[in-house]
Amino acid sequence: MKKLILSLLGLLILSQSPLFAQKGKELVLGVGGAITNVWIVNQNFYGEPEVDYAPKVGYAANFMLGYNITESISIMTELQYSLQGQKYDGKQNIGGINYNVERNLDLRYLNIPLFFKTSFGDKMTRFRFMVGPQIGLLLEATQDYTRDGKRLETRVDDQNGKSFQTDATSIDDRFEKTDFGIAFDVGADIHVSDQFFINAGFRGNYGFTDINAEPYQLNDIDGEYTPSHNLWSGIFVGICYKIDVQGYSQRSF
Repeated sequence: MKKLILSLLGLLILSQSPLFAQKGKELVLGVGGAITNVWIVNQNFYGEPEVDYAPKVGYAANFMLGYNITESISIMTELQYSLQGQKYDGKQNIGGINYNVERNLDLRYLNIPLFFKTSFGDKMTRFRFMVGPQIGLLLEATQDYTRDGKRLETRVDDQNGKSFQTDATSIDDRFEKTDFGIAFDVGADIHVSDQFFINAGFRGNYGFTDINAEPYQLNDIDGEYTPSHNLWSGIFVGICYKIDVQGYSQRSF
């Protein structure tokens, strides 16, 4: 995390240097948001019977900082607040009794991607592709887990032999605090003036990290454990402002 912050600061400092302040280089600031379809690949029910997946809608809100190295090549990073997680809906047999289960798992992250961007097109509309690594910092993990509309307060032991309630509401300790992954974006930048443009497109993110904390990496009812990974995709829309670094650096005061 420290190296990532230093890299971002270095980008800001470098963007003001004489080497970069030429040939129409531009600093880009923006805000945006996305409506997303979120999933957790491979569920973890802590040794209890698993339940069918159900669709879950999430969202993201972003602050963007970018640097146009050339007209077609850029670097961009973001601070992104993201609601992720998974819904489950189905039947579960506990102690010989069948229950109708609803489980809504909310994971809130601060995601920080570093995009490498390429674009093409005319002055007013430029199509883009962005891809790069991303680190996700877990802010909060909660769940609403009911069987026949109520909590059974069932308990199992974690890897350390410590008993915990499977359907508890606050579950921060059950997940890794960081998630390393990859993010990509395909879309267009539509200029409404020389400085302002709207960016819209399709965005996706896959986490390489097993999000389950080690004590909670428990085998399923078949005696096997499968790592869980974050996955989301959705439609992103934002508005950005370009600062002409060349023009700024050439001013005399």
